Amino acid sequence: MARPFRIAVITLLGFLLSTLVDSAFDTESELGLHTLFKIRGPQTPPNQMVIVAMDEASETRLGVGQDLTRWRGFHKKLIDQLNRQGASLIVFDLQFIAPNPSVDPMLADAMRTAGKVLINECVQKFRRGVEDFYGREECSDRNKMPAISREGEPATSLSEQLVVMRKLSPTPAIARAALDSAPFYLINDSENASIRESWTFYDALAEAPSLPVLAWFYYQQASSDNPDEKPLSAWLTAQRRACATPTPDSAKLDNRAKQLICEGDSRYLNYYGPPRTLRMESYADVYEGKVEDLQGKVIFVGRANRQFSPGKSDFFPTPYSDSRTGKMAGVEIMATQFANLLEDRFIEIPAPGWLLSSVFGLLIALLLVGFAGWPGIVLSLVIASAYAGSAVWLFGQRYWWLPVAGPILIQLPLSWLLSLAWSRYDLMRERGRILEFVSRVFPQWVGMLPAAPGQWTETANAGIARSEKDVSGLCLATDIEGYTTIAAQHSPREMWELLNTYYQVLGHPVVSHEGVIADVTGDAMMAVWFDAPATQQRRSACLAALEMATAVASFNLSSSQEPLATRIGLHEGDLTLGSLDAGSSSHYRAIGDTVNIASRIQGVNKYLGTRILAAQSIATDLEGIVTRPVGTFRVVGRAEPLNLVEVVGKISGDPPSNKMHALFADGLAAFQEGRWPEATRLFQAALVVDANDGPSRFYLQKALHYSEMPPLAWDRIVVLDGK
Repeated sequence: MARPFRIAVITLLGFLLSTLVDSAFDTESELGLHTLFKIRGPQTPPNQMVIVAMDEASETRLGVGQDLTRWRGFHKKLIDQLNRQGASLIVFDLQFIAPNPSVDPMLADAMRTAGKVLINECVQKFRRGVEDFYGREECSDRNKMPAISREGEPATSLSEQLVVMRKLSPTPAIARAALDSAPFYLINDSENASIRESWTFYDALAEAPSLPVLAWFYYQQASSDNPDEKPLSAWLTAQRRACATPTPDSAKLDNRAKQLICEGDSRYLNYYGPPRTLRMESYADVYEGKVEDLQGKVIFVGRANRQFSPGKSDFFPTPYSDSRTGKMAGVEIMATQFANLLEDRFIEIPAPGWLLSSVFGLLIALLLVGFAGWPGIVLSLVIASAYAGSAVWLFGQRYWWLPVAGPILIQLPLSWLLSLAWSRYDLMRERGRILEFVSRVFPQWVGMLPAAPGQWTETANAGIARSEKDVSGLCLATDIEGYTTIAAQHSPREMWELLNTYYQVLGHPVVSHEGVIADVTGDAMMAVWFDAPATQQRRSACLAALEMATAVASFNLSSSQEPLATRIGLHEGDLTLGSLDAGSSSHYRAIGDTVNIASRIQGVNKYLGTRILAAQSIATDLEGIVTRPVGTFRVVGRAEPLNLVEVVGKISGDPPSNKMHALFADGLAAFQEGRWPEATRLFQAALVVDANDGPSRFYLQKALHYSEMPPLAWDRIVVLDGK
C-alpha cells in the first residue's frame, strides 16, 4: 500500500477518533487543561486586589447567619472603613435584589459618599420555563417566574433547545447610589462542570459587560485615555455594538481595550492556584479595622468560606479542585478574571485545536511510515514527548494552551496500532511472496514436500505430508547483516524485488549440490543435507557455502541497492524433518538442536569478521577445501563449547603454504595456553601480512585485554555475550 495513503489514513483516523472522544468526554478541557495547570503549579497573583470574605467566622462574630439581607447593616461601616483606608474600588459580588427598608437608605448613603462601589446584577437562565433554572445567590426561588409566555395548556413544555436569559436589577435605592453595576454569571454548581472560561460581554443580555471588565475599565480610567463617561457600563455596551463601525470614542481606545471589547465574548481563565490563593481577608476583621495595607487596592466583597464546606452554595470546581483543595468561591473567580485583565494573562489558544492535532498526527504518521516497526515507535514517542514538553513550557511561560490529551492519549496509541497492523500485513505478504518464489525457483522442492513452505495443503501428497523423518544430517544457516536497517529504508515492494533476486542467487548453489531449502524467513534461509554419506554431505555443504559467498559478492557488485552482506554457519547432527500443523495449514521444517546451533555459529561471524564458519567435525576428511581452526566458543543459550573452523576456499592438489594462517595458528595456540604477550606479538605479525584478517584482529584485542586483566580461571574458551 502506497506510503502517502498510509500517512493520510493514520493522520485522519487519529484526528477523527480524538475529536469524537473529546466531544463525548470533553477530554481536552477536563484532562488536558487541568493537567497543564497542575504541572505548572501555583503562581504569584498581582497584589492590587483583596478579597473580603463573608466567611464562617464573620457569620458567627456578626451574628448574621445565611440571610444576605442581614449583612447590609454592616456593609455601610465596611464601605466607610475601606474608603478611609484609600481603597481604589469596591466591588460587591452581591445583587441586592430583595429590599431591606430598615438599612438600605444608610447603605445607599455610604455608597454615594464613597463614589467607588460597583455591584453585581442578577442573571437568570431559563430552559423549559421554570423547570430548568440557573442563578446565583439572591437570584432565589422568589424570582423564578416564567421568562416567556407559553401558549396552550399549562403542562405544555418548552423546547429543550429554547434558552432564555434575563437580568434582574438591584433594588432602586441601592442601584442609584452605586457607581455602576454589571452582571457576573457562572454556570450552576449542580452540573459539576469546572469553570474554565468566563464572560467578558454578555451578548445575550444586550451586549452588557461583565462585572470584572467593568471594574477593570474603572480602575484604568484615571491613568488612561478612556473617556470619562458615567456610567461606563452603558458606554462599554455602546462600544461593543459599534465594533463593526468604529466611532470617534473608539478611536481614543488603546489596542488592548479595543481587543477586549471587540474580540470574542469570553476568555479562558488563568488560575493562579487552588482556592484561597488570592489575598483573602475576613469580613469581620476588615469591618473592625484590624486589616491594613488596603490603600489603592481593588476590594472584592462576597461569600467565600475559608474553611471548605461542601454544603455551601456559590462554589465551583476549577482545574485545581480536588478533595483536598475543594471548590472556589464565585467572588474569587471574579477576582481571578480581574487579575488576568490587570496582567493581560488569560489562557490563549494560539491556533485552532484541529489544526494542531492534524499537524501532530501527520508528523507521527510520517515517522511511523518512514521508520517501520520499533524504530518508528521510539522516534514517535520522542517527538510526542518533545511536543508534550513544549506544551507544558508554553503553557507556563506564554499561557498558550496546546491540545495534549487528544494527541498524546488517543492519536499516538492509535497511530501505533495502525502502524503495527500494517507492518504485520506487510510481513505476511512478504513471506507469502518469498515462499511462492522458492516453490517456483526450486521445483525439486515439490518432489520432497507436499507443498511449498507455509502453504501446506492436506490433499497434496497426503502420504508424505503425514510423515516425520529422523535423520542424521547437516544444516546450513544464512543471515543478512543489517537487514532491519536496510528494510526500514525501502518499501515492501522494493524489498520484495531485492530479495526475489537475492534468494535466486542464494538458492542455486544449494540445489546444485543436492541440498534442500528447509525454510526461508525474511532475511534468513535454512538448507539441509541428509540421506547421504557424512563425508559427501560435508563436502557438498561446504562447496555450496563457498559458492553462495561468491555469488552474493557478485550480486552486491551488480546491484544498485545496499550490499546484502551474508553470514553462513554449518553444523551437523540429528534432525527431524516433518510438518508442523498451524491452524488449517502445515509447514514443513527441519527441527532440532542442530538447526539452532547452525544459526548460532552463523552469528559468530560478526565477531570474527568472517563469512563462513563451521563446526570442527565438518572439516574432517574434506578434500579440495581449505579450512583453519578459529578457536573454541561458548555461545548464548548453550553450555557446551563449540570448536569452530573457518571455511576459507577451494583448492586443487596440495594446499599451498600460507604465512598468515601459520602465524594465526601459532598465535591461537599461545592464546589458548594463556601466553598473552606472545599471542599479541603473533597476531600483530599476522595482521602485518593481511591487515584485513578478522580473526587475527579479534584475538589481538582479546590478548591485549587479557594481558592487562587476565581471566580468573582460563579454560581456553571464548565466551560470547550476544547472538
